[in-house]
Amino acid sequence: MTTSHDGRWHAGIGDPHATGWMTVAAYASAMLLCYLCQRKTSAGPARQFWWAMALTMGALGLNKQLDLQTWFTQLGRDLALQYGWYAHRRLVQALFIGTLLCAGLVARSWLLQRLKGLDVYARRAASGLVVLGIFVLVRATSFHHVDALLGFSIENIRLNVVLELGGIAIIAIAAWGRLRAPIVKP
Repeated sequence: MTTSHDGRWHAGIGDPHATGWMTVAAYASAMLLCYLCQRKTSAGPARQFWWAMALTMGALGLNKQLDLQTWFTQLGRDLALQYGWYAHRRLVQALFIGTLLCAGLVARSWLLQRLKGLDVYARRAASGLVVLGIFVLVRATSFHHVDALLGFSIENIRLNVVLELGGIAIIAIAAWGRLRAPIVKP
């Protein structure tokens, strides 16, 4: 799914460029590594964690090309116009971004507490998931200034690509570390 010239969401590939497909491949690789961690881990919370991570990486990879955050942005814009607060959208967007950042920090703390019994690899992967979650949600707000910042590039490498691939890399490296570590029986 993608946007047309009028900014409306429609069926199509969201990011048909090489970096888009490279990101999808990174999600698929992270999904496979998480799946393999799940297979290697004994039954219990650790196995459930890695299974959930594999499913999440698959869903985020699918979303990368379905571009569902564009639909979310369009829905927000339509609601703002319908209910008359479009003129105040910058304040609403700023509050939304601030809330997301705070929620991300709370989610990270909650996850780390919840995953306390799991190994360091799971906690690292959870941190990578929080980075990705915040990135995806902030990207969905479609702030002009945020879009400009995320579109900033050095040597033709955009910041949004670095942030997204960075979050995926944290997860993939954690899963790879887990796969290489000795099996720990509960």
